[in-house]
Amino acid sequence: MRRKIKIILLNVLIIISVLSLCSCNINKKKKKKDPPLEPVDKKRAEIEPYQNLVAVGGFHMLGVKADGTVYSWGENKYGECDTKEWRDIVAVSAGSYISAGLKSDGTVVSAGLNDLGQCETKDWRDIVEISACDTHILGLKADGTVVSTGRIVPEEGTGEQTIQTRNEMVKEWKGIKHVVATINAAIGIKQEQSATWSHYGGYMLSINEVQTGDFGVNNIIELKQEGLFWLALLADGTVKIEECYDDKTGEEWTDIVDIATGVEHYVGLKSNGRVLASGTNGEGQCEVRDWKSILAIYGEGYITVGLQKDGTLIFSGDSTKALTENPEEGHVDPKEWDLF
Repeated sequence: MRRKIKIILLNVLIIISVLSLCSCNINKKKKKKDPPLEPVDKKRAEIEPYQNLVAVGGFHMLGVKADGTVYSWGENKYGECDTKEWRDIVAVSAGSYISAGLKSDGTVVSAGLNDLGQCETKDWRDIVEISACDTHILGLKADGTVVSTGRIVPEEGTGEQTIQTRNEMVKEWKGIKHVVATINAAIGIKQEQSATWSHYGGYMLSINEVQTGDFGVNNIIELKQEGLFWLALLADGTVKIEECYDDKTGEEWTDIVDIATGVEHYVGLKSNGRVLASGTNGEGQCEVRDWKSILAIYGEGYITVGLQKDGTLIFSGDSTKALTENPEEGHVDPKEWDLF
């Protein structure tokens, strides 16, 4: 009898051991390691062609197809989605009511709100990069100089009644390699990786002079500004953020190769294709932890967008706050876009 009990206990122990071993193996299979990190400079160069294939405006989106035509989706109040005739496009940019497309021959097409000449780009030549916002479009030329659209008409009773061109903000710039248009201002990243800003009186239209300054940070390769904060990607793959005048360091993000911002959140793409996000998450715009194999990231309002390796897009956040649910006939939902 005792012998039978011993045999039974031995069999039970064997079964428990086998089950434990299987459980460990299952857990090991479930736990997948992140892809290995790649050198930041190498990966940055690799993804650079994808960084301007998508543009998210306040109420619409643009996407460049492999054949050089452009997807558009969203509100079309001022014709900002009238891109059906665009051809040979290699990059796009958008403001709330403005769309701009860079053509392969260095010219620029634009559509949307043009009450102050924001879309007057037809005479531009030798452009290698564009950046659009609500008040103007910046064009970086091949020689490192910059041009801008847009005019300012001071309000009555605020001072000298002269029409000011926003080109005054950038006409002295030289040695620029990257431009960022933000409402009423221009940002330029120089060849030596410092960054400068310029605006024409800012929000005070009575000021009849160009004001300039710098960000006091070196080794910048990309910079985004939104509201009261700016986010800078440094050449070593780290991130610096200044939010509401409180200097921070991007929560010690490392190995970052691309950045994006929304109204109250910021996003970083790591060199292994994974994504980090921080800030306000009321609409789920920071829920990017499960994203993988991402080539570029974009942000606006309360939405984050990732370009995947198969040419499709992935979203987090409340897209209804950035994109209309009532697009025009023939427009393709961005969740069905196939860019390449």
